[in-house]
Amino acid sequence: MLLIPGPVEVPKSVKEAATLVINHRSEKFREIVANLEELMREHFSAERVALLTGSGTLAVESMVFSLVKREEKVLTFPYGEFGKRLLDSLKRRGAKVVSYEKPIGQSFETDEIKKAIEENKDATTVAIVHNETSAGIAFRNLEEISRIVKGKGLKLIVDSVSGFAAYKLLVNEWKIDAVATGSQKALASLPGVGFVGLSKEGIDELVVNDLPSYLDISLHLRFQDKHETPFTPAVGIFNASLRAAELLKMEGIENRWKRHEACARFLRAVLSKLSFSLFGNESNFSNTVIATVPPIPGFKNKLKEFGIEVAGGMGELKDKIIRIGILGVVDDRAISKLVNAISKILDVSIPYSPPNECKLPDFLRNEVEWS
Repeated sequence: MLLIPGPVEVPKSVKEAATLVINHRSEKFREIVANLEELMREHFSAERVALLTGSGTLAVESMVFSLVKREEKVLTFPYGEFGKRLLDSLKRRGAKVVSYEKPIGQSFETDEIKKAIEENKDATTVAIVHNETSAGIAFRNLEEISRIVKGKGLKLIVDSVSGFAAYKLLVNEWKIDAVATGSQKALASLPGVGFVGLSKEGIDELVVNDLPSYLDISLHLRFQDKHETPFTPAVGIFNASLRAAELLKMEGIENRWKRHEACARFLRAVLSKLSFSLFGNESNFSNTVIATVPPIPGFKNKLKEFGIEVAGGMGELKDKIIRIGILGVVDDRAISKLVNAISKILDVSIPYSPPNECKLPDFLRNEVEWS
């Protein structure tokens, strides 16, 4: 059982859809492109969604290079390894970056973001990571942050690679310029497609003719106007992601938001009672990743003996923590299997059951096996 921050376990029909191999200039593939963007626009609540062959990092870099000009002053707020990656991307773009950094595991208050904007009145953009998988914490108040940033007339670009579809996120309504994610996270598809959701304001801010073509969102959108891609895409993964997007629509994105939060709250509560040292608190915990110091050494390997794979730490937390991914189609059965394994490893009784909100709907439950 795969419980890492991505790739994730996927429904059977998504795996089957990935086997499609067809001409990427055919009418059938044009239908896939058109339908995938239409569904992802709905899920992002965005004006357009760029469809990119590549990882979530490719989506983030495309967003950075397509919405930030050289020499533009950008504020960023790293609080983990992926925040540092975003910072590096901005520097490679040639932006003038002012970085307000926190030790991993700590988060930013809205007043700190307000103060940073006031201290840098010539800044034009704020770039943040929505959900930091290296630390198991997140900006749970993204709507408020957007209101602050946009109220000051700045652009807001968001790496939500591991946050999209696990938290309420409305690109158009919140006037976020751009949000990047990847297919292999809470969408519950296979790796290989990156998405950048854009608001009307974000489309107006797109840079033209100043970046590598593979990162040029404007170029991708022009081809998507014809229901095509500018380069040979990951055909099977596009089709798999279309199926995943269809399943998300059937579940209802609001229900997926609620399921992620319910599963995360339950598992955090159980681990807290068992003396796991958790990163995060009620104001900033992640809906998709729990980062924790286990009460005994070698815990990651002990879980493997039960057929459960979790991730280790990153960067300065390497070999110090474990990270439990609970995104995509993780449900009460997966959580129960994990909790049962933990109870046996620690030789304790855990008389708790996941809440109903942690369950998948029946149609999707039948597509997912947690053997």
